[in-house]
Amino acid sequence: MSYIKKLASQTVIYGISTIAGRFINFLLVPLYTECFNPHDYGIVTDLYALVAFFNILLVYGMETAFFNFARFNEYKISSVFSTAMNSLLYSTSVFLLLGSFFKNQISSALGYGNNSIYILCFVWILGIDALCSLPFALLRQQEKPLRFSIIKLLNIAVNVLLNIYFLVLAPKMNNAPFYYGSIGVGYIFISNLAASVFTAILLLPEFIKFGINAEKALRLKMLKYAWPLIFIGLAGMANETFDRAILKYLTPQNDKLYEVGVYGAFYKLSMIMTIFVQAFRYAAEPFFFNNYKKEDSKVIYARVMDYFVITCCFIFLFTMIFIEELSPVIIRQKEYFNHPDGMYIVPILLLANLFLGIYYSISVWYRLTDNNSKGSIISGVAAILTVFLNIAFVPLYGFKASAWATLAVYVFLAVVNYVVGQKYFKVPYNISKITMFLILSIGTYFMALQLKTSININHYIFNFSIMIVFVFLIYLIEFKLFKNYYVTKS
Repeated sequence: MSYIKKLASQTVIYGISTIAGRFINFLLVPLYTECFNPHDYGIVTDLYALVAFFNILLVYGMETAFFNFARFNEYKISSVFSTAMNSLLYSTSVFLLLGSFFKNQISSALGYGNNSIYILCFVWILGIDALCSLPFALLRQQEKPLRFSIIKLLNIAVNVLLNIYFLVLAPKMNNAPFYYGSIGVGYIFISNLAASVFTAILLLPEFIKFGINAEKALRLKMLKYAWPLIFIGLAGMANETFDRAILKYLTPQNDKLYEVGVYGAFYKLSMIMTIFVQAFRYAAEPFFFNNYKKEDSKVIYARVMDYFVITCCFIFLFTMIFIEELSPVIIRQKEYFNHPDGMYIVPILLLANLFLGIYYSISVWYRLTDNNSKGSIISGVAAILTVFLNIAFVPLYGFKASAWATLAVYVFLAVVNYVVGQKYFKVPYNISKITMFLILSIGTYFMALQLKTSININHYIFNFSIMIVFVFLIYLIEFKLFKNYYVTKS
């Protein structure tokens, strides 16, 4: 249990920065939806969805390769880091040169006209963030979540402050420095770029700690291990962002970007789940690699899954019980709520992100057993399923189909990785208990919907009572019904 407590404490630290950072970013959504109509906000949603794919290409699995080779005694961590950093430096330099040179052509191809500043900013954001990925990975590997979190928070702070300046303060000032009203949503991207540069400066000690000298033999091994992760990453990103990137081309509605803007805004409500999943990933990935050789590692992984699912189920129920209070805080303009399908997609996307987290935890099997190629096949099938479901059903049902497709694909990934993974790395996951947690959280939500209309009680008293009952039932399942499950497995 000490290992799980250590993972939990690191998840909390990563979570504080992730939650605080995402929460502050949440506060930007009301600002954006107040400053820009759904059409203009659709440009932001559209471009950020496309950028995610390039993040995968530019890092090409070197983060995970670093974690993998750093666990072997035959390699020094300094050699593993400097070799990976050397590779990233060369590839990123080529990307920056090409992206900067062809910015006008890219802008025209994406339909942004003469706004090539959007492309130039994003090329440099992507390049700088790619280079920063390894120093951040080093902090995670060396279990320095506090420094990691502080730098992440400072990045968010710079981004938010610049957004406030450009979108709130500068328009009200006469001759405001660095402000030109015609740039509009471009200031969102400029603020992001400035924050990325600031982050790189803060990470200079990690950049220069081990240098950039490469061991050729080690680099070849790392690239061989990492290349399937490119396809896994691209497939995973397709599953996460394809719906938003392709929505404007498939939706049957006339105002395409309006649909993208509404979908993107309500998608943010499901990001409450994603915040926890991301914090868990930051802590869990190096944790799984570092504990692989321990005798009881598989039981530890199974216990981690239990507590992860419990937390996700709590987040799902809490978000849906208090959705009436949360949604107006995030989405400011009533125009967004006029769309009949906006609120409909929130519980679907929350559950989708829950299963995404389960998939992340289960999929450790192929990283630990060097079966990345098999993992890439599963991820590739899921990506094809994502494309098919969106193309087949979005023209008929709009973005509701995108939400259901996302849930279906993540359930598929979790189930298939469990079935295949047990053949190569048998972890005693308690499927019965996990299923009970899921049914309990979903069932409690639907029960609460029915009781609200038939019981005359204060809204907040009712909601908190539901949460208390849910926590009590979770306690009974975890510590009474299945209390001896892992004793027989270890």
